[in-house]
Amino acid sequence: PVVLAQFGHQVLAWPLGPLWVLLAYVVAVLLAMPVLALITLGVLIFGPWPGMAYALVGMVVGAMVTYGVGRLTGPQLLDRLMKGRLHQISARLNAQRRSLWAIMWLRAVPVVPFVVVNLGAGALRVRLRDYVLGTTLGLLPGTVLISLFMRQVHLAVRTATPAGWLALASGALLVTGVLWWMRQQMSDLEGEHPVDAHNDESPQA
Repeated sequence: PVVLAQFGHQVLAWPLGPLWVLLAYVVAVLLAMPVLALITLGVLIFGPWPGMAYALVGMVVGAMVTYGVGRLTGPQLLDRLMKGRLHQISARLNAQRRSLWAIMWLRAVPVVPFVVVNLGAGALRVRLRDYVLGTTLGLLPGTVLISLFMRQVHLAVRTATPAGWLALASGALLVTGVLWWMRQQMSDLEGEHPVDAHNDESPQA
């Protein structure tokens, strides 16, 4: 963590350092790096609060870039490249009025890989406003929780006191409980608005 923090200070000292950070996140998203890794690295390199901000903005920017790639590719070609997985996203985005909630659901409960959702939403022409807002709101709770948890991990390792480890265990229970609650709320919302999984029509954005 100390080496990564020093590296983060060096990067931010470069000319246009924050833009290089965002570019790195775009590349990481294109390489299909998991969201958990993107958030964790941001916290370890830039610290809890700046790292959280860089991770969230970087993931949203990366999501917008890959959305554009999916939109240029189109649903037919992308579905072949993804071996039919595009239908899994299309089933949850089959109504324009639900696109915002569907994107939030897919971000908060990652049943589909991050980059796959990005490409699929672009290919299916989800409204850009709903896509960006849903991505931001869906990623925000998990980003904050993971950032705070990683901060507690760092403090526990640095101090190595019983109180620090107790706080770390409490934080782990809190994160687990909140994520479980989010899953339940999103699942209940999905149950109230069922999606026809056999609908093969592409949604109209």
